[in-house]
Amino acid sequence: MDGEKLTRLLRHYGYLLGLWTGVFWQWWSRQLLAMLPQRLSRYWLIQQQRLSIHPVQDGYRLELEPKGEQLMLTTPPPGELLAPLLKQAQVIRLCLPSDLLLSTRLLLPVAAAGNLVDVLRFEMDRHTPFSADQVYFGFKTEPREKDHTQLQVSLLLAPREQVDPVLAELEALGVAPDSLGHADDPQAPVIVLPARHSGAPKSGRINGLNGALALVMLLLLIAVPLYQRQNRIAVLSEQLDQPRQRAEQTALLKRQLEELQQSKQFLSRASSSSQPVLPLLAELTRILPDHAWISRFELLEGAVQIRGESANASELIGLLESSPLFFDVRFSSPVTNNPATNRDRFMIDARFGKEATP
Repeated sequence: MDGEKLTRLLRHYGYLLGLWTGVFWQWWSRQLLAMLPQRLSRYWLIQQQRLSIHPVQDGYRLELEPKGEQLMLTTPPPGELLAPLLKQAQVIRLCLPSDLLLSTRLLLPVAAAGNLVDVLRFEMDRHTPFSADQVYFGFKTEPREKDHTQLQVSLLLAPREQVDPVLAELEALGVAPDSLGHADDPQAPVIVLPARHSGAPKSGRINGLNGALALVMLLLLIAVPLYQRQNRIAVLSEQLDQPRQRAEQTALLKRQLEELQQSKQFLSRASSSSQPVLPLLAELTRILPDHAWISRFELLEGAVQIRGESANASELIGLLESSPLFFDVRFSSPVTNNPATNRDRFMIDARFGKEATP
């Protein structure tokens, strides 16, 4: 084999190897980007040259960010002007107006964080007017405090019925977006499109592939499994918190049961006393609302002291004063909130007798 033939053969196989490497990098980078958390994937997209496509009345306005180069895209496409933008752009995003998008917020259990994509896909028709196969969707989670048991998720939807014709028209013009964004809200979640809407590998990207890309891929191969393991540890920690919360609830119920038993014993003792306990209890039962309950009732000389909890303790003073049996009604201590039941703790002193009758 002469040198010229060997050179042609090496060039041919070198071209095929470069083409295959570019295709593999495009596929692998999308898979890694999909595995990253939403916040990191958005940060990765922002750091690259992004070609933003904005639908306008006569076509599409293309803007390369952060360089700021712009181009109007019509039919037929200006290929000699479009090619440089496509060569420079690592991300192509279609920015849709608000009338083609639906934004909503969901509250989900923290345990769903480890498999949030599948949870959203399964729950889509319960929280939105669409099923998962009718929309493209993206999401991001809001920061939460450690003791919160719910996860707040911002969800952005794009109905396929309205978006697919736009994507098809852009592909016919030589542009294939790989993500969707909100044109009026830069903070909205980014919708990463399935691989079938991503463009073919660009020659500029193939030519620009070098050792730096291989290093980035290696770092991602290490970082992504570590992140998934850390996320799994966090999920298991949340699951361990649930038995502890149930134990605390059990202890609370035990204390309430003890208080009820003490109240029962007090009522037994009070029923045998000479003071009019039963009429007072009957009156309290009649005037107190359903959201209020008494944990302690003390009968003193011409006065009563009641303790308990209520959804609205401030209205109890007026209810007791409206009764003909009670007068001089007041709070004997500040009203506090019970975080376990989210109700107001109160302690009220009132006098009873003839002075209560106007």
